[in-house]
Amino acid sequence: MAQTQAEDDPLTDRLATEFYRRYYKDEIGQLAQKYPTEQRSLEVDWNDIYRSDPDVADDYLMAPEQMRRYFEEALRMFDLSIDITLDAHVRVGNLPEEYTFYPGEFSPSEHLGAYRSIRGEITKATDVYPKIEEAAFECELCRTLTRVPQSDGNFQEPHECQGCERQGPFRVNFDQSEFVDAQKLRVKVPPELADGAGQKLDAFVEDDLAGKVTIGDRVVVSGTIHFEQETSGKEKKPKFEPYLTGDHIEIEETDQQDLDITSRERTRIRELSDGAEGQPLEVASESLAPKIYGYEIEKKALILALVSGGQIKYPTGDADRADVHVLLLGDPGTAKSKLIDRAQQLGWRTVGVSSKRATIPGLTAAAEQDDFGDGEWVMKAGAFVKANGGTVCIDELDDMSPDTRAGMLEPMSKQRFSANLAGESVTFQTEASVVAAGNPRDGRFNPYEPVPEQFAFDSALISRFDLVFTMRDEPDEEEDRDIADHILASRDAAKRGDWDDLEDDDVDRIKPPVEGDILQKWIALARQRATPPFASKDVRHQLRDKWLELRGMYNYDENEPIPVTFRSLEGLTRVCEALAKLEFYDEIHERHVNQVLEIVGRSMDDIGKNEDGELDADIQEVGQSKDQRSRRKTVAQAINDLEEEYSNGVPRDSVVEYVREDLDHDYAASKLQSDMEKFLQEGEAIEPQTDHIRYLGRLV
Repeated sequence: MAQTQAEDDPLTDRLATEFYRRYYKDEIGQLAQKYPTEQRSLEVDWNDIYRSDPDVADDYLMAPEQMRRYFEEALRMFDLSIDITLDAHVRVGNLPEEYTFYPGEFSPSEHLGAYRSIRGEITKATDVYPKIEEAAFECELCRTLTRVPQSDGNFQEPHECQGCERQGPFRVNFDQSEFVDAQKLRVKVPPELADGAGQKLDAFVEDDLAGKVTIGDRVVVSGTIHFEQETSGKEKKPKFEPYLTGDHIEIEETDQQDLDITSRERTRIRELSDGAEGQPLEVASESLAPKIYGYEIEKKALILALVSGGQIKYPTGDADRADVHVLLLGDPGTAKSKLIDRAQQLGWRTVGVSSKRATIPGLTAAAEQDDFGDGEWVMKAGAFVKANGGTVCIDELDDMSPDTRAGMLEPMSKQRFSANLAGESVTFQTEASVVAAGNPRDGRFNPYEPVPEQFAFDSALISRFDLVFTMRDEPDEEEDRDIADHILASRDAAKRGDWDDLEDDDVDRIKPPVEGDILQKWIALARQRATPPFASKDVRHQLRDKWLELRGMYNYDENEPIPVTFRSLEGLTRVCEALAKLEFYDEIHERHVNQVLEIVGRSMDDIGKNEDGELDADIQEVGQSKDQRSRRKTVAQAINDLEEEYSNGVPRDSVVEYVREDLDHDYAASKLQSDMEKFLQEGEAIEPQTDHIRYLGRLV
């Protein structure tokens, strides 16, 4: 083992003259150019140390604090071409797998004092705070400064003044003291690997590592294992809590810029985006879930949501949201949940949400006060914060409580939200698309009831989705045969496994045109591209004119419904931006507009038409068509008009007769009965006795 004085040890000379010169000469030269304002650390790969001297590499694992002093002193001694001394950190990372653990995977007692790597997800982080390293105490009697180095334990004060030798009083002179940025991080086993609540380990980092990561990042933190004794009041307990002093952080998953893509993969993705294997959107959508039969438009919509558009910021500070939100409403067994699962697997920075267990803080963020951060208030990130820059995936949205669904509105529309932390307002960015699946109000679509009346969600939430599709299980002999063949052949092909022994059709059923890891990287690269403008005024006018055709399809007659709103125009633009980005185009072209109109048109057909087959924007914006609203107002008025004639509610048949004969409306009796049933379900009316009704709400 090396000597204690790094400056006098031959190892220091050997590191400076041999190891650094052989392995890190260029990196040290770059550090010298940027030190100390832009860069204050030299990153060293443990494998390079091992290749140079296995004994030194093993020593670093067993006595890290001592060995770090040798490496940092050797860096100060390194012969540079410029007159500068590098009093910088040496941060050793990339440890072997046998020294890399998830929290809870190792015995802290066996690794105490050793250099190890901890892999996991950052679930909590304090604000970066100033930590005092050397306190300058000023004697209040003689003004002499006494400097006292500070450790990680209790704050140490001088025993006596170095000038007058009195025992104080002292005050800390902040200008003469030395501080360093510091931060406490909580590293936890990722939820997909956690057993139960999941194990955790806290890590303390300093200087240029503080503020390097954010909540939700997947990291490997390398450092020294320490113990801290637990206490109860002034009483010390025989229990110790392990923690890590972090010296190196590797970010494994964060934003797209850190995605590890080889040059060969980039070439393949560029070819795919250029159409080498077919129309890019079709190739990507066919690769999303080939085992699931059909749903070509829905698959395309999910791909575009995973890519999304780009946030637009104006000189006033206002911003338009970037992300495309997609909702799949379907009967049981229509594979909507599997499509959401595949989107979660293949999207970039996706976060899944369990609807039944979801809470508003779980979706956004919660302020907590616990042992983390010395009892200070910290924020626990929710799904939208973790998915910032990616996608939130929600299955069974109808199982989520109405209050929790209401909590989605702000992060979905504004792409940020504010939370209160110990009396201060904190703003979080939630630039995340949402792909969700849910069931109709009664669990299955009723073929005899208009689709808009079967939504299980508030109109405010429905209106936040750019694209909504209905997926129905409707028996059809020919279609059923095709689906059955696809399911059975796919399953059989997967069991056989050998592509050479399979028919081409069977291979196509389960083998995607693009492998999953390539599709994920394609989506990630596309998502990070700049927001594309229109290629020309002609293209911009093309989209405008198509939208105006829809807007004016009823000749702007005030008695007719409004087909589309300006909100839909912004949605169209976002989807066009996503498609251009998927193809790696810097501008939106005419073909992008045409493809998007087909997708958006299907969505409008699914949820934007009233019972007479007319486009009516009010269905998605306010939850009722114009005709529905007018009819329900008439029913409410009829109940009120007849109420004085009956002492215990108005007979529902009498309401129908009054509307159709006295008020001279030709509404179908079944629709009027359905309206009264909805009044009862929504609490706007009560049923004093069977088949009687009393209206309580305001006139709708």
